[in-house]
Amino acid sequence: MWRRASVTPDEVSSTVLTYGLRPRGDTWQETALRGRAEYHLETHLTLRELRILQLELPPHTRVHVCENPRVVEAAADAGCTAPLICTSGSATTVVLTLLDALAATGCVLAYHGDFDWPGIALANRMMQRYGAEPWRMGAGDYEYLATRAELQGVPTLPLTGVLVEATWDAELAPAMDVLGIALHEEAALDLLLGDLA
Repeated sequence: MWRRASVTPDEVSSTVLTYGLRPRGDTWQETALRGRAEYHLETHLTLRELRILQLELPPHTRVHVCENPRVVEAAADAGCTAPLICTSGSATTVVLTLLDALAATGCVLAYHGDFDWPGIALANRMMQRYGAEPWRMGAGDYEYLATRAELQGVPTLPLTGVLVEATWDAELAPAMDVLGIALHEEAALDLLLGDLA
């Protein structure tokens, strides 16, 4: 839209945090991404880079998508091998550009985010736009994590704001409303890392 109004926004200041991407292709960009994945290094990609990268992964590659950069950091520390993209909160243009490209090549996206109302709203957008699979985002997952936090004496945050129905699980929003606890992704970090191994 900005370009049509003769305003050219820059393509380098906003980035998307990635981990474990191993695209096909023989250019130095694809080779560099595979090398960083091999050495368990995260990579920030700009919109400018995404416009020239050939991001073709093997068909039906499962790409996990998370909301919090801490998940990427922990995956790198643990030497996980599965590809992971981070929205860093609400998905920006550069994040959506990458996810659009991966979805167009036949990747299967699996999404996990925070168990709070903004997190559910973001998850709804991911499920709707990409047909993403919920990744440990069901009512049972929430109840397990809330119970575990309580048993371990982990301080919890109150769930505030307006209730948002989860399009993929009709029982999730009522369960969250009853327990009234907001859970950030870090509460599920061990489980997520197990899936990424």
